Amino acid sequence: MDQIETKGSLAEIAEQVARGLSKASMLAGRAFIRTAVLFPSGSTVVAVLHDEGGGRFRVSDLGQGLEEADMLGIAPAFRSQAAEIAVRSGIVFDGHAFVLTGAFVDQLVGAVMAVANASSRALERAMLGTENRRSRAAVDKLVTRLTHVFPRAKIDREVKIRGDSTHAWAFDAEVTTNSGHAVFDIVTPYPTSIAFAATKFQDLARLEDAPARFAIVHRKASFGDLLAVIAQAAQVMEDDAPDSVFRRALAA
Repeated sequence: MDQIETKGSLAEIAEQVARGLSKASMLAGRAFIRTAVLFPSGSTVVAVLHDEGGGRFRVSDLGQGLEEADMLGIAPAFRSQAAEIAVRSGIVFDGHAFVLTGAFVDQLVGAVMAVANASSRALERAMLGTENRRSRAAVDKLVTRLTHVFPRAKIDREVKIRGDSTHAWAFDAEVTTNSGHAVFDIVTPYPTSIAFAATKFQDLARLEDAPARFAIVHRKASFGDLLAVIAQAAQVMEDDAPDSVFRRALAA
C-alpha cells in the first residue's frame, strides 16, 4: 500500500487516498487496473481494458471471479449467479468472464466498477447460496471417506474436545484406533475460518497427550500464505487426496 503523507490539506490527503485505491499497469497491449473492489477472500478484483478502436474500449474481469470460485469448488454456482447478475446489469457473462464492450473513455470509470462489482457480487452470492449445503455435504463426504479409509477404526462425527485451555472445541470428525486418535476439521480459505481453525488446533496441540490434527481443505493454493497459519498446529490435506495419503498421515 502506498504511504500516505500526513501533512497537507484534507483535499490533498483525500487525493492521495484516491490514488492508492487503484493502480494500473500495461501488459501485452492491455491495461490491467487493480480496483478497490475485493473478493470475499480478500484478493483485489482486477479489470482489464482492451482498445477496440474508434474510441471504444472493452472491459473484462478476465475470468478472475470464476478462477476464485473454482478454487473454492463452487464454479457451477458462480456461473449461475453470474448469468443472473449479467442480465440485470447489462454486462455480458460469456461463461468464463464478465465483459462490457463499446465503452467510451468518459464511461470507463463506471464500466470498470460495474465489471468489478459484478464479479465480486457473483462470487459472494455463490458462496452464500452454497455454504450451508456445502458444509453439511462436506462433512458427510469426509466421514464417509474416513469410514472407508479406516474400516476398523471408531469414527465419530461432529465431536467436541477440550484443549489445553479447557475450552471444548467442535471438530467435524474424530478417528480412534488402538494406537491413538486424530481429529479432522474442514477449513475454508477465509480469514475467519482460518483464524478459528488455527486457534483450536493450537489449543489442542498444547495438550500433553495431544491427538493428531488434520485440516481438510479443498485446494491448498486458495489459501496463499495463510496456509502456514493452519500448518503451525495441524497437517493440511486436500479433500481429494488419495486414500494412501490419509493412511500414511494417521500412521505417522
